[in-house]
Amino acid sequence: MPRLRLHPEFRRAGFIFAALDTAPPWAMENTMKEMREIEEPSPTPLGEPRQAAFEGRDATSATPRRRHGVVRLRTAIILFFSCILLLTEAATWLYYRQSIDAARREAGRHILAAGDRVELSAKLLTKPLSTLCQSVPTLPFAGVETHGFGYPLRNYLLSFLDSHPETYSLYFGYADGDYLQAVLLAGRPGAATAVGAPASARYALRRIETEAGRRMERWRFLDRERKIIVETAPRPAAYDPRQRPWFTAARASAAVIKTDLYLFSSTGKLGLTMARRVPGPAGAVFGLDMTLDNLSGFLRAARIGASGSIFLFGADGQLIAWPDAEKLTRVARTRGGGREVIRTNVDDMNDPAATTVYKMFHARDMPPAGTRRILVNGTAYLAGVRPFDELSGGGAYLAIIASEKDFMDTARRIRLQGLLFAAGLLLLGVPLLLLVSANIARTLGRLTEEAERISRLEMDSTQTIFSRIDEMDRLSDAVSHMRSALVSACRYLPSSLVRQFVCSGIVPRLGGERRDITLLFTDVQNFTTLSDDMPPEDLMAAMTEYFEIVGQAILKSDGTIDKFIGDSVMAFWNAPLATDNHVENACLAALRLSQSSRELNERREASGGPVMRTRVGIHTGTAIVGNVGASDRMNYTALGPVVNLASRLEGLNKYYATSILVSRDVRDKARRNFLFRSVDVVVPKGVRTPLPIFELLGAMPHGPYPDVAAPRDRLGYCSHWERAMALYRTVRWDEALAEFTALREACPDDFVAAMYQQRVRRLLVNKPGKDWKAVQKFMHK
Repeated sequence: MPRLRLHPEFRRAGFIFAALDTAPPWAMENTMKEMREIEEPSPTPLGEPRQAAFEGRDATSATPRRRHGVVRLRTAIILFFSCILLLTEAATWLYYRQSIDAARREAGRHILAAGDRVELSAKLLTKPLSTLCQSVPTLPFAGVETHGFGYPLRNYLLSFLDSHPETYSLYFGYADGDYLQAVLLAGRPGAATAVGAPASARYALRRIETEAGRRMERWRFLDRERKIIVETAPRPAAYDPRQRPWFTAARASAAVIKTDLYLFSSTGKLGLTMARRVPGPAGAVFGLDMTLDNLSGFLRAARIGASGSIFLFGADGQLIAWPDAEKLTRVARTRGGGREVIRTNVDDMNDPAATTVYKMFHARDMPPAGTRRILVNGTAYLAGVRPFDELSGGGAYLAIIASEKDFMDTARRIRLQGLLFAAGLLLLGVPLLLLVSANIARTLGRLTEEAERISRLEMDSTQTIFSRIDEMDRLSDAVSHMRSALVSACRYLPSSLVRQFVCSGIVPRLGGERRDITLLFTDVQNFTTLSDDMPPEDLMAAMTEYFEIVGQAILKSDGTIDKFIGDSVMAFWNAPLATDNHVENACLAALRLSQSSRELNERREASGGPVMRTRVGIHTGTAIVGNVGASDRMNYTALGPVVNLASRLEGLNKYYATSILVSRDVRDKARRNFLFRSVDVVVPKGVRTPLPIFELLGAMPHGPYPDVAAPRDRLGYCSHWERAMALYRTVRWDEALAEFTALREACPDDFVAAMYQQRVRRLLVNKPGKDWKAVQKFMHK
C-alpha cells in the first residue's frame, strides 16, 4: 500500500505538540509513536473499526482498512469536471469576451461622434456672431456717432437679434464715453425686470451720452413692431464702456477679440463678449454679448444613452455648458449675509461620474485622445475628454461620458447564445455530476469541520466519516489518528502556547532570538504558611481555582504563560507572536488578575476558605526568547537579566506592602492609559545599578479600560504624592514630612506613606552627610 502523505499543517501541529512537551518521558514516547503511525501507516489491511482509537486501545493497534470498489478522487474530478465544466466555461467566456469588446468599441465610436457633433454645433453657433462682429465695423455709418436713438444701423442690428436669439445684445462704445446698446428681451424675463421694461417690450435701446457736461443714461423700449412703448427720463450713468475689458482689448487689436466667460449682471446668465474696433475718428468699438443657452440644448441632444452625460468645463473646474442651462449658476451667501449668483463647479453637480472624470483629468489620468473605462460606485462608464477652443482662446474642455450598460444589447445577445450553448452541454452531465459532487461535498465538509475543530484544539469529537473515494477515506483515517495523538499530547502541554505556534506556522527549534518583551511574575503572599495549614487535597483545589483566574486574565490580554512554579506564575507578552502595546496588555492583565483575586478572596472569606493575596512584578526589555532543552524535549521560555529583574520586582512587594510593582520602563510606556506612583529607588539582590520602581494603581479614568479604572480622586492623591517624593529626594525633609503626614491623614491605610513618614523622621534625627542618596539596597529576595 502506498505511503500516505499527510498535509504539512497536520505534521507541523503534531510536531509542535510533541516538541514543546514538558510532560513525563513515557507520555511523550507514546505520543511520538502515534504520530509516526499517522505518517507511515502499517501495511496490514484496513479492516478494523475506526473507533479503535477511542475505545481505550493504542492507535497503532488499529488494523488499517482496505475498501473494495472505491474510486480515486483524481479520476472522478477529471471525468466529470474536466469534460463538462471546462468546455462550458471556455465557450461562455469566449462569447462573453467578444460581446464586451464589441460593446466598448461601439461606445468609443459614439463618444467620438458626439464630440464632433458638439464641436460642429458650437461652430455653427459662434460663426455668425464672429462674422457679424467682423463685418459691422466696415459698414457705412458704422463709425458715425449720432445723438439720441437715431442710429442708421438700428434696424439692421434688431433684425440680427431676432434671427440669432443666442445674442443677448449688440452695442457701440465710443472713445468719449458714449454708448449705444440694443437688447433682445424676448424670452428673458430676468433681463426685462432688471432694466424695468414693460411686459409688452421686445427690445430695449440704451443710450449714454454727455449732456451739459454730465454723462446721462436713457432707456427706450420697443414692441414687436419696433414701435416706441415708453422712454425713460435721463439719469446719471454709472456704466462707462471705456472701463470694460472688451473695449480696451478691441482698441488694442485689429482683429475680433473674445473675452473669458463671465456672468451677465442683468440676467445672471453665463456668456462671453466679442468685439472689434471700428475704423474712424470716433474711436468706436462694436461688441455683442452671447449666452450659452443654445449650447446647453446641443449638449442635451448629443447625450449618449439614458445614463450618459456631456458637458463643458474649464481647467479650474468651473462649468461652461451643461445640458440644463439653469444649473450653470447657483446662489451663494456672502460674508455679510447677502446673496449673490456665482458659477457652478463640476463638484457642485452631485454627479459622481462627472466628478470622477474631472478629478482624473485634473490628475492627468485621462488620455489626451480616445476613451477610458472607469468605475463609479460599481457602475462602468466609458469617458473621454478633449480640448474645446470654439468659445475662447483655450482652457475649455469637452467631457463625454457613456454608461457601458447602454451599449450591452449586442453583448447580451452574444452572451445569451453562449449560455444556451453551455446549457446544452450542462444538461448532458449535470444529473450525474450532481450525484457525485453531492457525495464529495458532504464528505469534504465533514472532514473540513473535523480539521477546523482540531486546529482550534477541540478534541471532543468522536464521529466516524466514511467515503467511497479512496483518498478521502484514507484522509478520514489520518484525521482520526491525528486527533487521538493530539488528545494525548494536549494533556501535558499549555494549549494557548501550542495554539499560537500552530496559527503562526513557526517550527520550533533549539535556540532563540532577541526580542523586546514584557514579563510578569506573580506569587501568593505567605504561601508557605498557608500550605502548612491546609490538607494537600484542599490546597490543590484552591490553587487550581486560583491559577484558573490568573491564567484567564493573562490569556485574555494576549499573554503567553511560560510556567507555573509552585504558587508563582511567569508570563510574557510579544512572543512568540508580536502584539501591539504589549506593555499596556501586561498592565491590564495585572490589574484584572488582582481584581479577580480580590473577588475570589471575598467569596472564600464568606465561606471560611483560605485567602490568597496576589503580588505582581512587571518589567519590559530585551530578552532571549526561544526553545531550551534537548532536541526531543523543549521548553519555550525567556532568558536574560530582564527576567530576573521582573522576578525581583515581584519580591519587593512584601517590603512595601504593595500589590503591583513595575519598573520605570513600564511606567514610561504605559503612563498614558494607566496611573502610577513613585515608590522608591532600589538596588535589588543581584542587581548593580539603582532601579526606580513604581506602583500600578489602576487604569486612567475615562480611558480605554473602564473595568479596572482608578477612582478619580486618586489622580489628585498621586499628584500630591509625587510632590512629596520630590521634596524627599531633594533633601527638603521638613517639607517632605509635612506632605507625607498629610497623605497619611488622607489615606490612613497607605503603608508606603507611613514608611516614608518614619524614614524622613529618622533622616531628620540622624542628619546624613552630603553623600546621602535616596537609594535602598536589598540583600535578600
